[in-house]
Formats: sequence, C-alpha cells, structure tokens
Amino acid sequence: MNTFLKLFGLNPQDIKHDVIITPFINLEYFKINKKSKINKGLLFEVLAESDFSVVKTGVGSSFVGDSVVYLKETACRRIYFIGSCGVVSNFNIGDLIVADKILAWESFSEILGHSPSHFFINAENELSRRFLELNKDIRKANLATLGSLSLQEKVLQSLKRQEIDVVDMEVSAFSSAAKYFKLSSLALLYSTDIIEGKPFSREASHQERKVIKDSRQRAISLICDFIRKLNA
Repeated sequence: MNTFLKLFGLNPQDIKHDVIITPFINLEYFKINKKSKINKGLLFEVLAESDFSVVKTGVGSSFVGDSVVYLKETACRRIYFIGSCGVVSNFNIGDLIVADKILAWESFSEILGHSPSHFFINAENELSRRFLELNKDIRKANLATLGSLSLQEKVLQSLKRQEIDVVDMEVSAFSSAAKYFKLSSLALLYSTDIIEGKPFSREASHQERKVIKDSRQRAISLICDFIRKLNA
C-alpha cells in the first residue's frame, strides 16, 4: 500500500483539482450527493465530491501542514481552508473572516518565551481577491496562528501591538505550505469566541451557538458555491 493511500484512505489520482481543508468540521456537512463516499485513512478523512475533495485533518498546524505537503502528489491546484478563530479585536462572534496577513507563532515553546522566531506571511492572492469581490460583506483580517489555546491570554497584549485581529491554530501552516508548493489558496474562518470577555472555555449562550452554527454553514456554502463558479 502506498503512503498516500494509507494516510488518506484513497489514491492520489482520486483527489480533485479543488481541495477544502478543515481541521474538525464533520464531513457530512459538505455533502452535496448523499451517496458521496467518506474515505478514512490512518491520519486523514476525505470526502470525494464531483467538483472537489474535502480533507479533515485533525486540530493543529502540523496535521494541516502535512496534509498540504502530501497533496503535492495529486491534481490539487487550488486549496481552501475552513476553520474557526478567536477574536482579539475588530470582530464579533459569528463573523466570517478571510485571512490576510498571518503571524506564524505555532510553537508552544516560543509562546512560553524560548527563542522566538515567528514571522508574517502575506496570504493575499488572486483566489482570495476573487472570493472577496463576490462576497463584499466579508472582511480581511490579520491573523495569528498560535501553538496553544491555554497561552492565548499570555500573549494578548503582544498580539494587539502587532495589530492582530483574530487567532487560530492552523492557518499559517496551511498558507506557508500552499505558497511553497505554488497552490492558489484561500482561508475562510468563522469566529467562535472573544479572548477578552467571552473566551472559548466559557459556556456559550443559546443565541451564540446558533450564530456560530449559521456562520459555519455559510462558510461551507460560500466555498462550495465559489468552487462551482470557478469550474463552470
């Protein structure tokens, strides 16, 4: 059995031109055809649709980054990320956000104060510009990918000084791998919490849960519709 088949549960030639990456969203939410198959590999799950593939990676930058590296063996040319984020400033729970300038701060050890080497990635490209032209109510954001949920508050003031709007745990790995392999990329996120005042650890209200659910579903629908437009 080849490595790709073992890890992804299907052969490289079964991956489509357009691939959606998600760390944790149930692949059933992406199904257009009820008979579409979900393949389960050692590390990743893959939904095979007629216009696109969806890869569920697990949470964390390493899994997301590795999934993009392995996709270089396939026909993938455009890659999309859908995930959640926490708000530092300028946004509210349920907002949809396109990652623009990305701070790569993925190391737990670095966040604790050991040998910082984080850097910024410019995620803007033709794919993100076309998406934003079609969805003018969605704003770009400066995003920081952090290697820890528990240490977010420790570096909050540093993030504010660097004009960071939102934080997540995967996008910098996604974007840097996409750039390295010359894949057009787009990262769309929905905000689920606000670090100061409404952190991820608290119990969300019924209304907040509904807003987050609707926002997640809209993110999925927008990306799927966008892919169909590109392939029309």
